[in-house]
Amino acid sequence: VLGASLITGHVSCQVGVGGSGRQSLTRLAAFMAEYKLFSIEISKGYGMAKWREDLKKVLTQAGSAGQATVFLFSDTQMKEESFLEDINNILNTGEVPNLFAKDEIVGIMEAVSPRAKRAGKPLTPAGLWAFFLDSVRVNWHLVLTMSPVGGSFRERLRK
Repeated sequence: VLGASLITGHVSCQVGVGGSGRQSLTRLAAFMAEYKLFSIEISKGYGMAKWREDLKKVLTQAGSAGQATVFLFSDTQMKEESFLEDINNILNTGEVPNLFAKDEIVGIMEAVSPRAKRAGKPLTPAGLWAFFLDSVRVNWHLVLTMSPVGGSFRERLRK
């Protein structure tokens, strides 16, 4: 079931208790679909700055490189609730406002320019940025793994 959702959809929510194989199933499905798998590494000092750097990496991989990418994100990795707000922005618009600096945006536009030209898209800054966002929407696949144990799961569902 997950393999099909990775190929045809962009979001999958895996719910189960620890050890039920949610992440293993996701890794297997990503491998079978020949998608890159990206997961964050939580450390003691992991905060908003590191989260934003990780988002830049995964979005650049999906948008600039045009690589189908699975972003595996577990409820145990949600150090801050604002992480979910950023994910919501990506799902709605393909981007997180003010995530990339101006020089990074220029680099992204240069990276997508050959692909945009082959696709017949306008090579204007707005056209290249739109092409990048479209590539993110097509290539970025989110898998949330959550445990139903405890109150945080119910609380997150209500938000």
